[in-house]
Amino acid sequence: MYNHKRTRHSKRFQRGFSLMELMVGLTIGLLVVVAALGSFLYTQISSGVVGDSARLQQEADNTFRILGFQIQQAGAINLGQSTTDPDRVIFSSAFTGFDPTTTGATAGQIFSIHGLEGASNAPDTLRVSYQDGNGTTHDCLGNTLLTSNTWNNARRNIRMDNQFTVDTAKKELNCAGATAAGAQPIADGVEDFQVTYGVQTVAGGVLQYQFYTADLVPDWTNIQAVTVCLQFIGENRGNPQPGLVVTGCRGQTVTNDGLLRKVFRRTYSLRNALL
Repeated sequence: MYNHKRTRHSKRFQRGFSLMELMVGLTIGLLVVVAALGSFLYTQISSGVVGDSARLQQEADNTFRILGFQIQQAGAINLGQSTTDPDRVIFSSAFTGFDPTTTGATAGQIFSIHGLEGASNAPDTLRVSYQDGNGTTHDCLGNTLLTSNTWNNARRNIRMDNQFTVDTAKKELNCAGATAAGAQPIADGVEDFQVTYGVQTVAGGVLQYQFYTADLVPDWTNIQAVTVCLQFIGENRGNPQPGLVVTGCRGQTVTNDGLLRKVFRRTYSLRNALL
């Protein structure tokens, strides 16, 4: 009899959760999962933005290094001995600059730097030319003009030309170098490439620069500096920032579509134009 009462007493207190308790537990669990997912997504987006930012910075540094080397070399002319005075060093007179049919130069003009303004706000074209004096100078693609082991005086007047353009479909900055291999990409994620040219002027006895776009340059033989603007775009569409206004290379407002964009500018003085 005693055991029977104990069993009935135990069964009286053995019961599960009520419906309300189950609903509360499920709600708390869902809130924890949602918070965890939100934290994961935020971390993933932040990681993607940081990765994009680092990659664009590296692309810009590498691109400006290539551009800077070529631009600063513009107009470089070889040195040689005078045929009448062996002790006298003179500049080569064989450097002709760009093909006049390409640049529109008239007879006697030497363009060591030249550009084309992009139509309808398209990216610009930049051309750079100088003499390769010893066969070891590299173009924008890392190629040299030296094709044999012999580099005699007759070959010292070869012109090193580089042309920079943008493939807007692939968003690549391309360069056509000294060889006939054609243009090849040197930077990815390039949306815009704008170039302005500094012409040296004297106003009131003061030496100063006036920068022009390619279509307004008054004298291509007097370019003293070049300013390059590059607009890069990231790969991950996870950077929505409402109210963020990004100004592009042409002063335009760039669409805020969640893709990271960075605009870089660099000004180079033409070292050989100062001679």
